[in-house]
Amino acid sequence: MAINTTPVSVPKPQLVSADSGRDLAREEWQRLCARDHSELAVVEPSREITVGELIASARRRAGQLVAQGCTPGSRVIVARPNVIEFVVDYLAIRLCGAMLINLPWSAGTSITELAEVLDASCVILTEDLVGDNPLFDSLGERRFREGDPAPDGPAEPIGRAVDEVCWLACTSGTTGTPKAAMHTAATLERQTEVFAQHFQLTRNDPILVTSPVGHAVALLFGVRMSLMLSSLMVLIPRWSAETAADLVSRYGCVYTVAPTPYLVDVVEHAEANGPDMWSTLRFFPSAGAPVPRSLVQRGLKALPHTQVWSYFGTSEAGAVTAVPLDDSLDNRLETDGIAMPGMETRVVNGELELRGIQMMKGYWSGDPAGRLQADGWYQTGDAAEQRPDGYIKMIGRARDIILRGGENISPLEVENVLLGHPAVDDVAIIAYPDDRLGSRLAAVVVGAEAADLQSLRAHCQSVGLAKAKWPEYLAMIDKIPLSAIGKVRRNDLEAFVQQHRTQHA
Repeated sequence: MAINTTPVSVPKPQLVSADSGRDLAREEWQRLCARDHSELAVVEPSREITVGELIASARRRAGQLVAQGCTPGSRVIVARPNVIEFVVDYLAIRLCGAMLINLPWSAGTSITELAEVLDASCVILTEDLVGDNPLFDSLGERRFREGDPAPDGPAEPIGRAVDEVCWLACTSGTTGTPKAAMHTAATLERQTEVFAQHFQLTRNDPILVTSPVGHAVALLFGVRMSLMLSSLMVLIPRWSAETAADLVSRYGCVYTVAPTPYLVDVVEHAEANGPDMWSTLRFFPSAGAPVPRSLVQRGLKALPHTQVWSYFGTSEAGAVTAVPLDDSLDNRLETDGIAMPGMETRVVNGELELRGIQMMKGYWSGDPAGRLQADGWYQTGDAAEQRPDGYIKMIGRARDIILRGGENISPLEVENVLLGHPAVDDVAIIAYPDDRLGSRLAAVVVGAEAADLQSLRAHCQSVGLAKAKWPEYLAMIDKIPLSAIGKVRRNDLEAFVQQHRTQHA
């Protein structure tokens, strides 16, 4: 198999060895217990909890989990929004020596299906949100009973080796039950540690958790990062730029990581209200896709104290690439950075492959597609380009690339451009068949006001997007359909576009 770019290796830091004797869950707990018990540990817009209260709550929750059948190595699903209770659950699971599976609270059938596939001992839901939804009746005795009395759990985490699995990161597939990537205590620790080191964060840097904690990003680079640094954790249960601005201003938040649409909201808020409320926010890495050049340029102007750029990561390996803090503006605008310390990247036939010390142990239910190779290289399924100096530019999911007149077009690239249009709140680019070109591009747009195809194309021209990538059809929709793990259901949208074109022929 031909390799398009020579693998780029970087110096590898010393990772916790399998025979080191360290207990990373215990170290995390001891850091928490060593803090001033009267200081704030976690806050929401209208709630706060101190370190001492968090410790006591976690022990009570651990006692409940043990009473309801949780044992070392058992699987516990937590499906919560960004609330204090999620942090309590996380710590309690670590105290019990169990495996965490964090899912979006609205994941529906993925929660019940994974409970069976993983043989979960307990499923923790936010009961006032799911209510009496009969879907969850199938959980039976697995459903956590928050009101059950029980003695406190262990005073310290039950000992687990660094090479034992402690977290199952569910992948963001758009069809079928998500796969569960198995992470050991060592890989879980390293994924958070490498980002904290990259951004040079300390205990004096409050962390704003904006992305949903049901996804890996918020767990690794929000909840766990705050606990690792012993810094204040600031949670947003329901995203809004107004709430984020208030929390940043109130608590002096320094860092957050979130998808591009959240960044759009923040930039628009700063443009409308000025940068003062965001003045302490120094870092805003954006996950999932390259940040559009036009958005970065707007962000630099609207948020003069904040560094904005994209990075690349996966559930299987955490954050894989990022742009160095002191790097050039061109690299920040045009790339997703270089491999993190301890990771390697290469592009094989247009697809990004990676390996390194953050890599998962494997999938819970096996790897029939053979994406994790015997020599450690993992096939991501993502299309990418890699320069000779190692800088990566992500193109999109390989299977989502649209072939139009012989040219490969990334939907993500076009979507990120269109997100800068004032009438576009959300958008997906979908291919529809064409006899001459093979495929053409349809923009499926969510907006408070009806968008106009001509203005969308004019916007693409204004930011320098190649004409072949401009949308050629427009369909408005109330909401982009997403999988339970938050990825666009492109098959559903292809059917929607076909029906829309038929109705409007």
